[in-house]
Amino acid sequence: MKNKIKYAIVFSILLLIGIVSINLFQPNKEQQVRGNIELLVNENSYEYLVECANNFMKENDRTSISVKKLENYNHIINNNSDGSTKSKISSIAQIDRFSFDKLKLDNYEYYNKDDKLLSEYAKNFSKYRVAQVKYGDNSIGIPLTSRPLAFYVREDLLKSYGYERDSLNTWDDIIRIGKDIHEKSNGKIFIINATDQDYEDLMDLLTMETLSDGDKSIDAVKSEVQAMMKKLEDNNILNLQSGGEFLARISSINAMKEIAALDVPCTWSVNNVPSLKPGANKFFSSEGDNLLILNQNSENDKLIEKFITYVITNNKEAVKYVKEGKFFSSYLYTYNTKDIEEPVKNFTGKSPLVVLSNIEEKTPIISNYDEYIKIKQEIRANTN
Repeated sequence: MKNKIKYAIVFSILLLIGIVSINLFQPNKEQQVRGNIELLVNENSYEYLVECANNFMKENDRTSISVKKLENYNHIINNNSDGSTKSKISSIAQIDRFSFDKLKLDNYEYYNKDDKLLSEYAKNFSKYRVAQVKYGDNSIGIPLTSRPLAFYVREDLLKSYGYERDSLNTWDDIIRIGKDIHEKSNGKIFIINATDQDYEDLMDLLTMETLSDGDKSIDAVKSEVQAMMKKLEDNNILNLQSGGEFLARISSINAMKEIAALDVPCTWSVNNVPSLKPGANKFFSSEGDNLLILNQNSENDKLIEKFITYVITNNKEAVKYVKEGKFFSSYLYTYNTKDIEEPVKNFTGKSPLVVLSNIEEKTPIISNYDEYIKIKQEIRANTN
């Protein structure tokens, strides 16, 4: 009898341990996320987000995440008008503030619910980057990528004309030295490239520099930016022809990728951009892309929150793509690694990623971002 009682007690204890172990080590069904997400993303971050989606689904086998390339921002409008808000599939698109505002959609439909994600991770983004997704007391989207602007200079070519990089401090320096180099090269070499994305980045930089230089009206900022562009063109500073020769460019991480791919012997360096005047701010960043939830679906809220958190905090995988120059992550912790200090082909001095991450961290907030977007829209309209 005593043995039976003893065995019963042992069995009960083992059964209790088994139940506790199952509860501890097997996720509760209510805690497991489930649902479907469709991602609409651009070319540069496509591979990274596909990898994130695949790894996330392995860890969360009740989820389905598809990643598609967003060929046209009108896809967002179509998504909004086809009744997809009632769909069981939540759509998330990659888009920057400027492009989103151009769509003229009802902002209210896209406000982040209770700002939980942004509030939780705000300290891990630069303050300016958080400001880019703010609409008053609300926010739209979560920062994904950034575009810190740097000044890339081909030092070997610059030195061949008798100048050092340190001589290029302000825009007046650029004009003075650029005119001299253009004349010495018999009109062959311009100092600053201004084609394609480099042209857009130059315009954005001049707009931000002018906007930060005192209290000015929208019309005054537009006028000064246009006057500076004309001054640069009139003094033969800008290369406006595809295939033309130049020795410097205002750009972001895309320039690092393109320069590293050059096969011709060359030596480039990267540092802060020229300023309007001595001592002025040299830390500026153009617009990055955000992850925008297109249809708020309460059934998928937990999945969306968990997946976006996974994407923005996936530093180990993100830094791999950042080093390849495919995109620049907005998440500052991505750069807390020695990996970004590694030398890059065709560059001398500090690694481009060290410089870019420093710019990203120190870029100040634009006090009135709506005003900046309006100026940017009007300047672009006049130049297109």
